[in-house]
Amino acid sequence: MTRFVALGDSLTEGVGDPHPAWPNGLRGWADLVAALLAERDPGTEYANLALRGRTARDVATEQLPAALLMRPDIATVWAGGNDILRPVLRLDDVLGPVDVALGRLTATAGTVIVFTGFEVTGSPVLGPVRARVRELNAGLRVLARDHGALLADVSGREEWGDRRLWAADRVHPSALGHRRLAALVAGLLGLHPSAPQPRPLEPLRAGRLSHTLAEEARWWRHHVAPHVARWATGASRRDLVLPKWGVPVRPAGASPWVGFGGNDVDATSAQSR
Repeated sequence: MTRFVALGDSLTEGVGDPHPAWPNGLRGWADLVAALLAERDPGTEYANLALRGRTARDVATEQLPAALLMRPDIATVWAGGNDILRPVLRLDDVLGPVDVALGRLTATAGTVIVFTGFEVTGSPVLGPVRARVRELNAGLRVLARDHGALLADVSGREEWGDRRLWAADRVHPSALGHRRLAALVAGLLGLHPSAPQPRPLEPLRAGRLSHTLAEEARWWRHHVAPHVARWATGASRRDLVLPKWGVPVRPAGASPWVGFGGNDVDATSAQSR
């Protein structure tokens, strides 16, 4: 039996990949990876402890103890995105908790994967955020090396620069982006050829300036302003108090997993048409 436990924030919870059959209405890359693992080993068990709004310290203090009790064979840690968006960034407040999590998990789990942050931004206004992420990523690479963890590196600007890989909020991957993340993790776990790499996307046609400006205004109105308000009031942290898979479940042959698996990960080319 393989037991896979995912820790993190909204990126691991699955925000950006809506699915009506899931407990929180979201699927995401971790659920796709769990299905791939279940194809190889029907006894696979899977828990996803990630919740939106959580900081690196939240992951280490709230999710890590539960994960350790589950004694995972495979564990993933993706944290720091919410810390990056704070007015003041203290790298030690991010790297310290991740260091603790990796240290505890690598001592018990056979395979531990830690994610870097995306070094792309959806608007020129967010350029300074990229510099923060780059600095954080340098520290995460050191931690992965020191603890012997695998690194899921999503920092490539060319690889992740296509807007079709991003949800409307430009912060979370789209359903297409989550499939690409699942393929990345599947490769690190040696699940190929069950999970073939997504095919390259067709080039995008350049849009008219007026359309681009209208999209930018729409993004600020519908995503940036509400996000700032929710962050200031802590509303996002109150959205969910329980993770969607807080106790291990078996994806093999169980609802809502019935009907999808490895082929679902390789849907990039179909969705890009």
